[in-house]
Amino acid sequence: MDYKQKYLKYKQKYLRLLKDQKGGEPFLMDILAGLVFSYLFERNQRLLQLIYTGRQPVMMQPLGNITLNHKYRLNLLGRSSLSVLLATRLVQSDRRNYGFELQLAKRIMSCTHKLPEISPPKYTDTLSRHNDHVYSIVFHPTFPFFATSSEDMSAILWRLSADGLKATYVQDFRVHLGGVYSVAIHPSLNLLATGGQDNKINLWNLKYDGSKATHVANLNQRNGGHSESVKSVVFHSTLPLLASSCNKTVKLWNLVYTPDGLTVTCIANLAVPSIGICSFHPNLHLFANCLVNNTVNLWSLIQTSDSWTATQIITLVGHSSLVRSIAFHPTAPLLATGSNDNTVKLWQLSSNNSSATCVATLEGHSDSVRSVAFHP
Repeated sequence: MDYKQKYLKYKQKYLRLLKDQKGGEPFLMDILAGLVFSYLFERNQRLLQLIYTGRQPVMMQPLGNITLNHKYRLNLLGRSSLSVLLATRLVQSDRRNYGFELQLAKRIMSCTHKLPEISPPKYTDTLSRHNDHVYSIVFHPTFPFFATSSEDMSAILWRLSADGLKATYVQDFRVHLGGVYSVAIHPSLNLLATGGQDNKINLWNLKYDGSKATHVANLNQRNGGHSESVKSVVFHSTLPLLASSCNKTVKLWNLVYTPDGLTVTCIANLAVPSIGICSFHPNLHLFANCLVNNTVNLWSLIQTSDSWTATQIITLVGHSSLVRSIAFHPTAPLLATGSNDNTVKLWQLSSNNSSATCVATLEGHSDSVRSVAFHP
């Protein structure tokens, strides 16, 4: 196929796409051409001009003079890795060109569902010590061990082999009087938490290599715990904080090691109609929980002299059914929510985390979205 035929082929594709998109994205791309490419190739303008003009420049030209041809507009409008990168850079930008960056990012992310090229997963092992539904699994971020929890009233600690392809049983925890709905591991305090149907939270001190665990605390209604089944327990990745949630309340717990051992204090009792799903931001002092009215509350965690307080700052409104999962991006100001309305929404946090804007609604699932996660 010669150059003219290729050109006509891309032109027809572009015209059809332009008709479908009603002209919105190309208009925004023309306005943002210089800014977009400065994001993508800011350290090599010569390479940029070579790629997008087809000739080696004799002298440097301002980025704003470079525009897209039909072929590369297709790459950005389609489901390509370049469009994913572009949308991510636009959302992360602190600069705002009359709102065009945000509009373009929303358009691109709403029609893009492309993942990086990865090898298909391969089956390596089956772990069969549980004898009922497995509700939760959590890996330690740096050490080779993980934990699982089950309807069989137990949680189990497992150790990974050196190549990560096998796992061996280490220890089981059988102190709950019902199903264990959630399990969590604190990355630095080496604590493991379980929450269960019996309304209780149990804490275990892990040996640094995951070879042993010792029971150190039981949080129940008598010492400030929940009066209903604990649906979720989650640690902040860097702070000594634990969150637990049931259908009526979310509780925040401060964890302090003293000469007498671990002291756990309830520092906040968020009496909101929760559905038992909550999440900490991995790096910032932020916390989120899902409510029964299809919304998500965001809380700011403020450190006092010897404890922490939680203040509600944002309510995310947009889903038409229950929100079943929340995930914070570890570095970008983004939050993802998955819902019973079969969609995933991406929310951009403002620079001071005082507001959030829905920048994309991802459609494609035919049923409820129960889990969302970002690549670290």
